[in-house]
Amino acid sequence: MTHVLRRSRLLIAAVAAGALALTGCGSSDDSSGDSASPATSRVVEATNGKVTVPANPKRVVGINYATGALLDVGITPVGTTKIEEPLELTPEQRAVGAEIPEVGAGDQVNLEKVASLKPDLIIVEGADFDWPIDKLTAIAPTLYFEVTKPSELVGSAEKIAQAVGKDAELKKLKDAYAARLAEVKGKYPEALEKKFTTVSTYGEGKFYIGTRTSWIGQVLNGLGAGFAKESDKTDTHENEYSQEKISVLGDADVVLIGNSGGKFTEQTEEMLATGQWKLLKAAKAEQVHGVDFSYADRYTTLTAVLTQVEKILQGLG
Repeated sequence: MTHVLRRSRLLIAAVAAGALALTGCGSSDDSSGDSASPATSRVVEATNGKVTVPANPKRVVGINYATGALLDVGITPVGTTKIEEPLELTPEQRAVGAEIPEVGAGDQVNLEKVASLKPDLIIVEGADFDWPIDKLTAIAPTLYFEVTKPSELVGSAEKIAQAVGKDAELKKLKDAYAARLAEVKGKYPEALEKKFTTVSTYGEGKFYIGTRTSWIGQVLNGLGAGFAKESDKTDTHENEYSQEKISVLGDADVVLIGNSGGKFTEQTEEMLATGQWKLLKAAKAEQVHGVDFSYADRYTTLTAVLTQVEKILQGLG
């Protein structure tokens, strides 16, 4: 399991596979033999195999990232694990999310609570934690979409949308994001030639540099942005460094750091206050920027990051 997704467990415990295909074939449960009647179920292929699910589920429980993916396509789960970072909801979604009954936090799922909600479908999206898939399956059809790195989450969110019959809503989100990428890319060609990098820290004398496939990096990559040397990689989504090596960021023109509500964490503030950091080209040029919704896991949060990146590009001339 990669470092970010292991770390995400700590964040959500207080809170799929990308290669697996989603089959769109429906199999009718209607015993009338009327071939013209609509299918009442479909078979979906997920990490836990081929699962027969309702064609139009009405009572869905979302676990971990699945809740955000469901809200994006207009489905309000009847239950969810605790919503907090990295499962960031947009301002429009937060009020709705706050009203959804909780069924646990992280991979600690309260099975009795789930059962009491009488779901007709349960969806789990996340890294390979100790999800009680077999026990959830005993309650209702359960889809598990495993992710191993941030760049797989968007594809997983697509599978969730298709699994609940929201293909049209998914297409609208996907097309809108593609259009915004093209618009921003066309407006700021010179600014996008700058060298970008993404950084995070959780203290302990370490920091992490995101690559093209990181949470924020995938947005920059979609824009065709330039990347600083340590970010210009695709084999990993981030790499760990000792804070003694902050100078490896020296070629970056712009540094993006995930924050929450416009505020950096205490550990990030401590890193930014070091002498080594202040010597960086980006720091001297005041091109170190915080980015909300930095755990971009679906088209809504990707779009939120893109909007912030556009504002940064405007200031680069």
